[in-house]
Amino acid sequence: MRIRPVFWCILTFVCCALLLFAALIKIHMPAFMQVHVDRAMSVSAGYTTLELHLSDPQDIPIEQAQVIPTARMTNMPMNAISTSVKVLGQGNYRILFALSMGGPWEISIVAHADGFDDSQRALFIQIPSSITMCAEGNLHVS
Repeated sequence: MRIRPVFWCILTFVCCALLLFAALIKIHMPAFMQVHVDRAMSVSAGYTTLELHLSDPQDIPIEQAQVIPTARMTNMPMNAISTSVKVLGQGNYRILFALSMGGPWEISIVAHADGFDDSQRALFIQIPSSITMCAEGNLHVS
């Protein structure tokens, strides 16, 4: 029994298309993000610091992730003066925010890493305003 050449061509095309499809499709794994506020300083005292840890489902640290932080006040249109991200290694990152005034802030963090789904967290924190000395010598937080 002889198979016609057109069927061989169809079989070859289907096999090549399947291999190309398998090579182009990338399966992304979920990434876990743990965030905690290291220091919520008053505006005049310095930066607010967040510690961030990224890991995969087997708790293996994710290195070389792109971390994008944003901060905005929830009660008025105000953003952070500056933000910086420092890679500490072993999936740990330190984020510094220079916040312009005390009050309620929403901090959003998005982390991108190759081969993983994007992770996103939002934190709501209250930043104390400046600390001043009263005439009696007592501390007053405003």
